[in-house]
Amino acid sequence: MRDAVIIGAGHNGLVAAAYLARAGLDVEVLERRDVVGGACVTEELWPGVRASPAAYTLSLLRRRIIDELDLGAHGLRVDVHEPYLFAPQRDGRAVVTWSSRERTRTQLARDWSAADADAYAAWAERWDAAAARTRPLLLEPPDRDRWLAAVGPGILDGAIAEELAEIPSEEVRVPFALQGLIGTLAGPEDPGTAFVAFFHELGEATEPPGAWGFARGGMGAVTTALRAAAEAAGARVRTDAAVERVLRDGDGAVSAAAGVVLEGGEEVRARAVLSSADPLRTAALAEAPAPAGWRQAGAVVKVMLLLDGLPDFPAWPGPEPWAGTIDIGYSLGDLAAAADDARAGRPAARPWIEAACQTAADPTLAPVGRHVLSLFCQCYPPDADAQAAADAAIARFAEVCPGLPDRVVDRLALGPCELEARFGLTGGHIFHGEMLPGQVLEGRFGPRAFAGVPGLYMAGSGAHPGGAVTGAPGYLAARAVLEDLR
Repeated sequence: MRDAVIIGAGHNGLVAAAYLARAGLDVEVLERRDVVGGACVTEELWPGVRASPAAYTLSLLRRRIIDELDLGAHGLRVDVHEPYLFAPQRDGRAVVTWSSRERTRTQLARDWSAADADAYAAWAERWDAAAARTRPLLLEPPDRDRWLAAVGPGILDGAIAEELAEIPSEEVRVPFALQGLIGTLAGPEDPGTAFVAFFHELGEATEPPGAWGFARGGMGAVTTALRAAAEAAGARVRTDAAVERVLRDGDGAVSAAAGVVLEGGEEVRARAVLSSADPLRTAALAEAPAPAGWRQAGAVVKVMLLLDGLPDFPAWPGPEPWAGTIDIGYSLGDLAAAADDARAGRPAARPWIEAACQTAADPTLAPVGRHVLSLFCQCYPPDADAQAAADAAIARFAEVCPGLPDRVVDRLALGPCELEARFGLTGGHIFHGEMLPGQVLEGRFGPRAFAGVPGLYMAGSGAHPGGAVTGAPGYLAARAVLEDLR
């Protein structure tokens, strides 16, 4: 009998394990794959070439978790990527932003107009102030009133297009609007997309607050450090240990969770069962009804390209633009049409892409002369043909980087079906469920009695505050377990 058993060694499961073990509990983590990390991993995709085929940049991991678990001592290093966003245009211009708001303002004034720069600065000042008020709330139970007081109804419920409307040039608005659509089946005019974009501004893993960076060694460095912290505190982490079902004690639908059964029949009994799997998978493991109305159909195809060099962008020749995030999307209409296509069951005719090439900034990941370009592509239906989507993404990228196709040596394409098979993400949804109205704050799952099962705690991204590499759902689940067991 253990105090706690945790299903899944993704980043949230490992955060929960570390906090529970630090509190003196007997904790075991069970991971079905042969590597920890869930979708926060670094894998050798080609001989000598390592990359992160799912999560690819870091910002939202909570500073409290980094400091309390001393992840720096366990090897975690985060380098801000510059530029922050690079959005090349087909006419040879580009939108370039930096982690410094003032530097971005100066760049926009030079490349676009003083009106664009001033409107951007006013929007950024308003959002930065709201983010500073909101960051502490991510490690607290959901409270819509507190969030509403911190950010206002426009950010909480509105469309990202409305939030950006004062910026005159549509080309400048597009890369910021795109941040409200990440992992989300929505267009920029849809309610709730402002929240998605704002959520991505709440980072504190590096400086300045809100900046994004690369974890040195790839995203697996995050979960390697978390595993080390958990094991140093006394937790046991097992790989190749797939859970078949949750043990239930007692009679009827409200029988309590009492442990898990592994594939092969081994039983691990525990006073508390935490799941960092998604809500649909967790409900199935607990033999409980699937959450009614939960929206978890993924819209993303992830394409990893092995390159034999970095081609030039006509908008910015040379290696510098490859060191940051690259956004491919040319109009708000294109972003909206991509969502409309996927809703109708079609692959996006004009997909938008967020790309990153960490090997351009981190030489530890690949030998000289080799690079990996990550293409995060939307929007696609759940049964998308990943290879056809990869072809479309390469062609779309080549509109502003014509040398790219000739540099491709090999590729790995992961559509919703492949993401589910590889990472256990039901439906291939990277956030374990949409982060749109009805599925945020109180509309997301709390940690306790998931699916009405006493003793079963939701510790994954399907719980508040939601998806991305925050560690917050794992932290909140561990806190609930400690409160309940004590």
